[in-house]
Amino acid sequence: MEIQEKPKATVQDAIALLTGLPEGDSEEACIDRLQGVEQAKRILAAVQSEDTHKFTQRRKARECQLGVPTSLQLKGIEAEVGLARGESPYVGAALTHTAIALHTVLPNTLAALSQGVLSEYHARLVAQQTNHLSDEHRREIDAAIARRLGGASSSQLRNLVQGHAYRLDRQASEQRAEKNKRGRRVYTDPASDGQVYVTAEIPTLQGLAILDTLTKLTNKRISSGEMLDAQGQPLTRDQIMADIFVELLTGQTTADAVTGEVVVLMHDTTFFGDDDLPAWIPGHGPLPAGAVKHWLSDPAAATFFRRMYTRPTDGQLVAMESTRRRFPDGLAKMLKIREDICATPWCNGPFQESDHRHRRADGGPTSWVNATGLCKRCNQRKENRGWSYTGTPDELIVTTPTGHSYTVGTRPPLAEIRYWDSDPPPDNLRVDIGWPSVDVTWATAA
Repeated sequence: MEIQEKPKATVQDAIALLTGLPEGDSEEACIDRLQGVEQAKRILAAVQSEDTHKFTQRRKARECQLGVPTSLQLKGIEAEVGLARGESPYVGAALTHTAIALHTVLPNTLAALSQGVLSEYHARLVAQQTNHLSDEHRREIDAAIARRLGGASSSQLRNLVQGHAYRLDRQASEQRAEKNKRGRRVYTDPASDGQVYVTAEIPTLQGLAILDTLTKLTNKRISSGEMLDAQGQPLTRDQIMADIFVELLTGQTTADAVTGEVVVLMHDTTFFGDDDLPAWIPGHGPLPAGAVKHWLSDPAAATFFRRMYTRPTDGQLVAMESTRRRFPDGLAKMLKIREDICATPWCNGPFQESDHRHRRADGGPTSWVNATGLCKRCNQRKENRGWSYTGTPDELIVTTPTGHSYTVGTRPPLAEIRYWDSDPPPDNLRVDIGWPSVDVTWATAA
């Protein structure tokens, strides 16, 4: 316990010192304090990178002593770093790779970060844009850009690093471009107020060709005078281009006439009444109640309704009406509604697999109580040595190989937005940081 408490106490002292700085008594003083705190954040980011690097070194040394095969060493370590920093495993991996690079092949970048000259984001950018190169070339680029660190914008820095990379190893850059081409994909991310981003990762020339085609079709429609919507309201150039984008991809004659299957969750007080509680699309997020009701009332929309049953005290899902006999299908649907996305704390991955918290091979039942919805990576990661996922339908407890535990609530998203008359959990049980609330329990000595 003493080993863990001393560093924690020292960090708490530093936090108290920074938060206790006197407030600025003028505009100039406010900017001075803003700059000073930003420099401190960057220096602390360098300290975090050192801890991350030492953590990976010590884990690797211990696994070597235990005789763990090289191919199985450091498994899940990126998720441990992510959990410790309140980030997703994806961000944890980027932070881990950056820390290792800073302390092995990017000494100038590390120095700039340690001095508070460079931001952590820019340090990550340098590490990520050089990770396909040899150690020798990474060191050469690090030296070549040293004078620009802290002075270049993110775009300037990215272009500078890429330019050096293309010059030093043309073959590696071309191989990376080909690899990225094989990884082309299309995905969506929630935007604001009922909108969504549709993003395509495709080769540059193809992307430019698509935009050129949309531009030409937009110009043609504008020149023909088609600049009014169905209600006779004028359309902007951007609106016309967006409509053409939808029409081309769906094959519909108008953008509003799209077809597709969309699962929408809505509380009965909203669906049948005037409650302001928003609707929710699993994996996407909330939508304004009125917009969804207007959408569902469209006579051209084919709709199917299924009832779900929740606890009246807190909205936890307990059952769902089903027309199918196979329970696993219903369980998977209930899990997707409850978890919305991967249940692992801070993971933004999509719900992809229904997992047994207590492994089925060890006698774990296929049941609501023993089920968790995870993304594929988290489901695979939890099988590594030292990991465990436990809990109840109301919460998930993730314990890592170092003994640190992270507890996250697992009520359906709409249940977290709606006000309930039931008593909230005691304040001493969790720290409220928004949905989902997360309780971090530090490991204690045996």
